[in-house]
Amino acid sequence: MTQKTVNIPPQHRGAEFRAGSFDEATNTIGVVFTTGATVRRHSWWDGEYDEELVVEPGAVRLDRLNAGAPFLNSHSGYDLDDVIGSVVPGSARIEGGVGVARIQLSATAGDAENVQKIRDGVIRNVSVGYQMHKVEKTEADDGSVAHWRVIDWEPFEISAVAIPADPGAQIRSADEQQRAAAKPCIVIRADVAPAAQTANPKETAMTNRTNAAADDARGETVTTTTDAPQTRAAPAGMSPEEVAAHATRAADDAVRGERQRIAEIRALAVKLGLPEFADEHIRLGTSMADFRIAILEQVAENHERGFNPTSHARVEVTADEGEKRGAAIESALLHRIDPAGFELTAAGRDFRGYSLLEIGRESLERSGVRTRGMSKLEVAQRSLETRSGGLMSTSDFPGILANVANKTLRAAYDAAPQTFRPLVRETTVSDFKQVSRVQLGDAPSFEKVNEHGEFTRGSIGEGVEKYAVETFGRVVGITRKVIVDDDLEAFTRLPRAFGVQAANLESDLVWAQILGAGLMGDGKALFHADHGNLAGTGAAITVDSIGLGRLAMAKQTGIDGSTLLNIDPHYLIVPKALQTKAEQFIGQIYAAKSADAVPESLRSLSIISEPRLDAGIQKLGIAGSATAWFLAANVNQIDLVELAYLEGQRGVYTETRMGFDVDGVEVKVRLDVAAKAIDWRGFYRNAGA
Repeated sequence: MTQKTVNIPPQHRGAEFRAGSFDEATNTIGVVFTTGATVRRHSWWDGEYDEELVVEPGAVRLDRLNAGAPFLNSHSGYDLDDVIGSVVPGSARIEGGVGVARIQLSATAGDAENVQKIRDGVIRNVSVGYQMHKVEKTEADDGSVAHWRVIDWEPFEISAVAIPADPGAQIRSADEQQRAAAKPCIVIRADVAPAAQTANPKETAMTNRTNAAADDARGETVTTTTDAPQTRAAPAGMSPEEVAAHATRAADDAVRGERQRIAEIRALAVKLGLPEFADEHIRLGTSMADFRIAILEQVAENHERGFNPTSHARVEVTADEGEKRGAAIESALLHRIDPAGFELTAAGRDFRGYSLLEIGRESLERSGVRTRGMSKLEVAQRSLETRSGGLMSTSDFPGILANVANKTLRAAYDAAPQTFRPLVRETTVSDFKQVSRVQLGDAPSFEKVNEHGEFTRGSIGEGVEKYAVETFGRVVGITRKVIVDDDLEAFTRLPRAFGVQAANLESDLVWAQILGAGLMGDGKALFHADHGNLAGTGAAITVDSIGLGRLAMAKQTGIDGSTLLNIDPHYLIVPKALQTKAEQFIGQIYAAKSADAVPESLRSLSIISEPRLDAGIQKLGIAGSATAWFLAANVNQIDLVELAYLEGQRGVYTETRMGFDVDGVEVKVRLDVAAKAIDWRGFYRNAGA
């Protein structure tokens, strides 16, 4: 009996709902997730074989099902929306040679249609996803197919499916098998006689090495362990309990061998200055002998390229080497995109002139993936899939591209013109709930203390403005076509445009408030006759018209209705059509008639010119005016407009994931923001003429 540990991807096989088992009160339904029936399967490397699941309490690991494993839509586990129910905790059990469980169906509106089809019996097919941990493999002497008896397996999800998976149609390419979420499985050859194993040790050793090489080639083998001749097979006449104990000891030996393999591979990789090279080969299950050959070839290739990580005695391999390398590549790409905006770092010079495809190929090689013979498209595809430890990090190729897109987007966002900035006070809010901003009134006036020395109490009035932060966003795709074509312009055009659009959105929200979007806390528009900040008759920009506006602002009273605030205008806000006129007014020093002279106090006004005042904001349905002009106070004297961001999310924010809608990487651009006029007393509007 021989034994080896191989990586086998998850399997699926058909199951069924239990007839008449739906419970209306609890919204649950029973399923038979396995009968253990023998099914015919195909494997790219093993050919055709029969698979039998042993359905006994000691053979089926039910912990994951009984912990509430998901009930999925067609084995899709990429999104939370794919979960349409869950296994009722504690309901999975082996009963009469079959595996049964109850499913708690979802009660959400989004799942209602599929759940109703299950209740009505329209969807009748179920499939179970499971992982094999130990298999007894018997090769037939008569030329018929091999028999795989799965004596240790673990179901981890149950799915509703349109058509149950046909085991006979599950042929996968070697590359697909390598990318699957494979897990170690102990395969025991139950058909090899002890005599055959000890007759010729040299021949046996050669056969084992040949089999190991074949397993390495298909990307499955983690360890291959052959028992010593005296212990390789269980002695004849062993009881089932003794056979099981023998198999357990062999499994323990395999675990110890795997730990030793990993330690030896890491030690050699660190010694040669290629620690990252070890990770991929540990994952692929490369034997130590094959790893020695692979790493020596990598060292030779690095030497040909002039790269020698061990040539400088002072260089230390640290835990953040990958991050430093990622930062260097980012610097090279950003400098190539915008030499004036991004300085090339010393580390980035090593990657100057690299194309996106060359960077992707180099990243794969450092991860231990051999790229010789790969087409450009294959390099692009594999490099976009490369992750460290299953998670995307900043040193992975997709992470590097995402960071470059993010920095390009952020630079465009920061550089976009925003004329409203002097008029707003920035703040943050902790959540998306409606917040209230209190307008504090003036302190009560002083009153004379009476002859008894008694002070009377006063109160501070207040007004309230309410708003809530909302989320805006889009998704940017980085596809393999961009990598193959080395199209940096296409790669950065969308992020740059989205950065500008994020800044424009903030401008739209703020200027919409000044143009009259929404109502104030008293139910009236920002500019209203009752607020004393709206000119009764439109007039052009003159000393008289601005003087009237200044007077109106000075006469504004506090919330108590009596305390004069004496607000001074600080800004003259005009549409682009009036910008030149406003500049002439402010810049006028000498006039033909003394009555037309502009006082110094008015010439000190700062001009803010904004095209949204002319054109309005069409997407929000807000009209503009080419003649209306405004006065505004200094934001330090009185609140004008508040611009709020979600706490910790100031400005544009990005998230990255492997693409689902695009063949590559997706970068989600998000902005959590709100704008609200807080106090009308600091504004004045004239419709112009």
